[in-house]
Amino acid sequence: MDDGKFILCRKCGSVHHVTPFDKAPDRGLDAAESAPAIYWRVFMDQHAGHPLEAMKAVGEIYFPGGASSDPMSVAYLRVTAGQNKYLLRRWRRSIAEPLRFERIEGDVETPVMALDVQEHEIRKELKLRFRLADGKPFGDAKVDLFVAAFRATAARMDTRKLIEIAPSYADDNIAYAALDTAARVSLLEECAAHFTPEEVEALRGFVESHSNGSDVMTLVLRRRIVVAEPAY
Repeated sequence: MDDGKFILCRKCGSVHHVTPFDKAPDRGLDAAESAPAIYWRVFMDQHAGHPLEAMKAVGEIYFPGGASSDPMSVAYLRVTAGQNKYLLRRWRRSIAEPLRFERIEGDVETPVMALDVQEHEIRKELKLRFRLADGKPFGDAKVDLFVAAFRATAARMDTRKLIEIAPSYADDNIAYAALDTAARVSLLEECAAHFTPEEVEALRGFVESHSNGSDVMTLVLRRRIVVAEPAY
């Protein structure tokens, strides 16, 4: 976020986001560049004589809604001012107005990671495109068994040890991780109790060919962000 610098009015609690154009002269600037200079002058005029404190952003910006590309998304970021630490909320009421920043009480809790499988996509791929050696697809019962085996395998995995291999371009709080070798072996061993050796071998090829990027056999990592407010 630019250089991540802010000014806090300790009397009013108002926050100004510092930009390179704050103190620039009006002449020669287009509308996008001159606007910050106007906001800077208004802020300094409104808070003349008030105690001001410089703040700097630290760490990442959190988007509870997940869509950082949405200009209307609410975001949270931590800032420091010497020994003081604050949490800022970034928001706007309409696309036509500038982003607003306000200091709020509380902090962002350590994000919780949830693990899921792409059940709908797996079912679709197995029914529409997957074929056994004789050209036949799996029936619903076999698809159910495979999805259940995959879920059981995923449930035994430690989200802290998974390595992200692809991001979601629609939601910043979602990423994709691949099954490691041990998990693939475990999945196929579980399948062996319900499928013939030929079917297990076919499933091995299915797993290996659909484990790249965000393909259907990658695991979905969902990050849940919560802003914790202090108890009074």
